[in-house]
Amino acid sequence: MKEIADNWQMEITEISWAYEQLLNAIPGPAFNMRKTPEMWSPGEIIDHLYTLNASYFPIFDSILAGNYHKPLAGYVPFLATKVGEMLLKAMQNPKKTKTLPLWEPRHSLIDPVEGKKFLDQQDQLSAYIEKLDPYLEKNLIIASPASRFVVYPLDQAIAILLAHEKRHLQQLEETMIH
Repeated sequence: MKEIADNWQMEITEISWAYEQLLNAIPGPAFNMRKTPEMWSPGEIIDHLYTLNASYFPIFDSILAGNYHKPLAGYVPFLATKVGEMLLKAMQNPKKTKTLPLWEPRHSLIDPVEGKKFLDQQDQLSAYIEKLDPYLEKNLIIASPASRFVVYPLDQAIAILLAHEKRHLQQLEETMIH
């Protein structure tokens, strides 16, 4: 699994670089401007990503500390794998979906410094992937931070996070106000 973890870390580096380029191109006031009322502003996209990624960190910490308890639904590996596949496919689909309230942007005026915080968080995510590598081989099933009833393998959780970031990278490119 080390090779997969290395690939994910390279992917995070590429994603982070792309976000950094876009964020550096956004003038300060445009960070909170919506291109249309239905589209999130660049700041809202970054806030959403930061919030969602951070919601996984306590799970990762618990796994690394050796005190993560598999959710009840995690004892049905076939179900967990199917849920993970479904979520990954949804993240790869360009069709817009509604996020859960837990992960909605906290407010519409986001401090542009959140972009830097998100990029720093990417380093954290990469470090977690490196530390979690031994657990990827164990087919560990985790629960979504949103619900203990939504379960998927740890490796699928990471793939979902990265697909989600790519999806919003494309959204950020579309929201750029020129």
